Amino acid sequence: MAKNVPLALKRLPAVKQRQLDVLLEKNSEGKISPKEWALLKALVQEVEQLMAANAKRLVELAKPGRNAAPTNAVRMIIGRNERGQQPPGQRQ
Repeated sequence: MAKNVPLALKRLPAVKQRQLDVLLEKNSEGKISPKEWALLKALVQEVEQLMAANAKRLVELAKPGRNAAPTNAVRMIIGRNERGQQPPGQRQ
């Protein structure tokens, strides 16, 4: 029988997530400075790396002989629950 493996998905620290949210909003409004644009690009690259690492972790957990990942694991990666809401304690 397979041993339970804790699901250890990576997330941005709360401070960086708030910064990302603000920069994404400014960008969508067309009010982002060149310095902010560079920071946004760096944060997006960091998020992409986290998502790739999380995807690899989920693939490992889905291999035969391992316990399957929770059905909501992918939703947790992007910081939303199954109803599309942010978890308690996160800025909206």
